[in-house]
Amino acid sequence: MTKWVVVFGIAFIIVLVGSVGRVPFSERKLATSEETRAKFAEENTPTYTRPQVVSFIEDYLRTSCESGEKYLRNIDSFEAKWTRSPRNDDHHKRDVREWTVSDPITSSFWRLYENTMEIVTVRADC
Repeated sequence: MTKWVVVFGIAFIIVLVGSVGRVPFSERKLATSEETRAKFAEENTPTYTRPQVVSFIEDYLRTSCESGEKYLRNIDSFEAKWTRSPRNDDHHKRDVREWTVSDPITSSFWRLYENTMEIVTVRADC
């Protein structure tokens, strides 16, 4: 009988924590209201689309890269991936919201930081 009381007590605590929408022993709140869901979606959605980012890199290769013509031939195969809060360090200063645009044919890639619109050549001959 005492086992069932303990089980129901733990279940009650779990339901109570879930209904409040707060993570215990922390200041974080779960995205339970429409306002917090919208804020979360805005923070975790890229500002630009993939084609826009590839065109930014294309403009960069045309204007600022000496050997850009070598990469512009493969512009149709460029891949863009958006990352929020990247965790790895590859000896470059990383920003919170970044796009990594890669050229799979030449194994080159560039980073576009959304906050500053700065483009960094990570692995390419520019």
